[in-house]
Amino acid sequence: MEILKMLAAPLIGAVIGYFTNYIAVKMLFFPQHEVRVFGHVLPFTPGAIPKGKPRLAKAVGRVVGNNLLTKDDIKAKLLGGEIEKRVTDVITTEMHNKLKDEICKLTHCEEEVYDSGRSKLSEMLSRQIVDELSASQLPEIVVDKANESIKEKLSGTMFSKLISDEKIHSLTSPLVGKIRSMIDRDGMDCVKPVIESKLTEGGDKTGLELLELVKVDEERLGELIGKVYRKTVDKYVDKLFEKLDLAAMVEKKINDMDVDEMERLVQSVMKKELSTIVNLGALIGFVLGLFNLIVK
Repeated sequence: MEILKMLAAPLIGAVIGYFTNYIAVKMLFFPQHEVRVFGHVLPFTPGAIPKGKPRLAKAVGRVVGNNLLTKDDIKAKLLGGEIEKRVTDVITTEMHNKLKDEICKLTHCEEEVYDSGRSKLSEMLSRQIVDELSASQLPEIVVDKANESIKEKLSGTMFSKLISDEKIHSLTSPLVGKIRSMIDRDGMDCVKPVIESKLTEGGDKTGLELLELVKVDEERLGELIGKVYRKTVDKYVDKLFEKLDLAAMVEKKINDMDVDEMERLVQSVMKKELSTIVNLGALIGFVLGLFNLIVK
């Protein structure tokens, strides 16, 4: 019985310390709104976090935006490491695929749709080429070259004295209209098969094969992709951060959270630490009770 009396003070101190700290932790989040009695706001209402949420949101946003996630951090992560290598390797690998397959994959279209689009492109390009040829000075150039060739052939012969330059020109000048009419009439039949063949041939080649036509091999392609990637990251990360404004985004996100959600978030991150604080209250209460017993 005497032992129970001796332990009563430390045990009561432990219980008081435990519940005091437990209530203190809960008062971080509750009450969620101020409590009024006879028109007066009760002290410590609302809880510390609901009351200071705007200030907390602004502070956290500032820390995240200015210290934890900076432009330099993102650039360092994106450049010169595994991400850059993976991006380069993926693009290089894709360049081994046929151009036709890549276009179908990027546009999510079936091969029939691709063939139809290729046919329309062929028609459009052929028409533009024919129209440009018809409107150009090509017929006049052809006739002028023909005149020069005729004069060259007749030079030094007796016909050169019998047939003047004006006569030759009068004989060949009607050819200008005939050539232009021939382009308008038969141009599409001549040009379209060639364009169609080139588009088909190009679609069956890989991107790397097309680049090799301009002396770009796989090693050089990797260097070019890396160079473009680094330049793009360096140029657009700054603009991206200006538009995103991470500090403002984090601040708004926290302000939009309700107190229950904030409590769950804090508990998920600091559950062990908060439990330690509560248990520490019990320990301190027990020690103080024991100390008081010793002093007496």
